[in-house]
Amino acid sequence: CLATLIIMLVGDTYTLINYVSFINYLCYGVTIIGLIVLRWKKPKIFRPIKVNLLIPITYLAFWAFLLVFSLYSEPVVCGVGLIIILTGVPVFFLGVYWRNKPKCINRLIESVTCWGQKLCFVVYPQGGAAEED
Repeated sequence: CLATLIIMLVGDTYTLINYVSFINYLCYGVTIIGLIVLRWKKPKIFRPIKVNLLIPITYLAFWAFLLVFSLYSEPVVCGVGLIIILTGVPVFFLGVYWRNKPKCINRLIESVTCWGQKLCFVVYPQGGAAEED
């Protein structure tokens, strides 16, 4: 979010849309790759929707072509998009990967989470007795 705010202040909206569209297409392709890997490594798990593998493989072929073409035609936009994605790596390591955090960091993460939930009007369901009605 911070990187996006900085880009919005420095650049124009069209540039930000280009960065985000590259990121979106990259994430779509990685998701489809994950689908194929799970179908190959864990074929017996329950899937509510199961499609023929020809569909995701065909999608990946077109995806790879478009991704390589955009990397070739606009390398700066793609590079900035990758930098935007990589700004989330420290957040991942601080918030998820690092298990034995000091209590002050845990409190900070919880307060930022609570603030974000209030800002966006969302609440994560708490454990406990569920209401029947």
